[in-house]
Amino acid sequence: MQLGLKNRLRLISLFPIVILFAITSYFVFNSYENYKAAQILQDRLSENRELNVLINNLSRERGMTVMYLGNSSPNTLRSLVKQRKVLDDVVASYKNHVKNKEVLHDHSNGAENCNTCKNIESITTAYEKIKKTRTLVDEHQTNFKDVYEEIYGKAQQNAILQLEEITTNQVDPEINTYASEYISLVRAGQFTSDERDFISFAIARSTEFEEEEINAWIKLIAKADSITYDTIKNDILLTQLNNIFKNEDTAELFDDINIERTAILSVAASGEYETSSGIWFTMLSEKTNSISEAQNVILTAMDDRAVTVKSDALQVLTITLTIWLVSVILAILGFLLSNEIARNIKNLEEVLVRVAEDTKEGDESVDINLHTAKGTSEAYELLEKIIEQTREDKLSAQEASEAKSMFLANMSHEIRTPLNGIVGFTELLKDTGLAEEQTEFVEIIEKSSENLLEIINNILDLSK
Repeated sequence: MQLGLKNRLRLISLFPIVILFAITSYFVFNSYENYKAAQILQDRLSENRELNVLINNLSRERGMTVMYLGNSSPNTLRSLVKQRKVLDDVVASYKNHVKNKEVLHDHSNGAENCNTCKNIESITTAYEKIKKTRTLVDEHQTNFKDVYEEIYGKAQQNAILQLEEITTNQVDPEINTYASEYISLVRAGQFTSDERDFISFAIARSTEFEEEEINAWIKLIAKADSITYDTIKNDILLTQLNNIFKNEDTAELFDDINIERTAILSVAASGEYETSSGIWFTMLSEKTNSISEAQNVILTAMDDRAVTVKSDALQVLTITLTIWLVSVILAILGFLLSNEIARNIKNLEEVLVRVAEDTKEGDESVDINLHTAKGTSEAYELLEKIIEQTREDKLSAQEASEAKSMFLANMSHEIRTPLNGIVGFTELLKDTGLAEEQTEFVEIIEKSSENLLEIINNILDLSK
């Protein structure tokens, strides 16, 4: 199949632009997807903060609840009621924030398959169980294990799993590193609160520890004290974390906690604890506060990095979109230009066809079609023939002109010779003593001869 001239022109002019358009379209799409991912990342991190606050307040309410179960003092109840109100507000804020962020939801496969909707439903279900448990706690109709493990423990564990789901597999490696350390701190905070609540209840009830319970506590201690952030390479972030965990006050707090642990373990078999549950709860809460502060520092670093990632993605998107628009404009111009060239060639073809009709000899037929290679070749042959014919016509015209000039020169010369004789003899005739009338006639002849001679000279000059 042979392409016509117009299509060949379009192919030559548009093919590179089409390639550029295709490449830039891919990068525009890819950049847009990266920009959307960066935007979703920002929103996910905001959801992460809400959920982080919820986990911390959930843990705090559990601690106060088990303390109240161990020792139902009015002061503990007042603190517990205040903490319940705080948790209610935090849960409402979380649900409102996540529900109104459409970018966090993916309903392409139905709302029932949306992970965010599932998370909201899970938190809501756990929260409803907590509200029912509050009534049982106030009426002393529940026990430590149900509150510690089944209700608050599972709700906290479920929320932490959601945190892990939100923060893992991010688009940016640096944020992934931060997220890993953040989850590590979340786990350390969880085990610290588990230890706090477990021991707070035991101290409040003056419960004797079984060997199995002591072993479980030691495991909690190991997990609660595993606070590391070695993979972070950001010097500023490392300095901030060191200021939290390695300052004098925190070191003293950790030492005091270890001293209290030793003191409690030494009398665990008797249940006669020297420290109060309130002091223990306060000390471990200070530790969880330090861990929460470190979590917020890392979350802020993740937020800042997310802003940078989004800004970079927007910059790349802008550049690729600009190149894409330029390629579109070039494609339009190339299309219009190829049409204009094709139209001009079509007009040339029509002129050549008319020339071929005028110059054909006999039954000779010439197929002028510039859309085909054969027609273009015949057009070239026709142009060469016209050029050769023009050259021959020019030579013939020059020869004819020279012959005419020579003829005029010869004729002028032949006419001027006898005319000079007439003029000369007229001069002689004037000197022969003519009558007045004869003299007048001779002068007229002389004047006319001179005029005719001048005309002949001019013709001769023109012929030269």
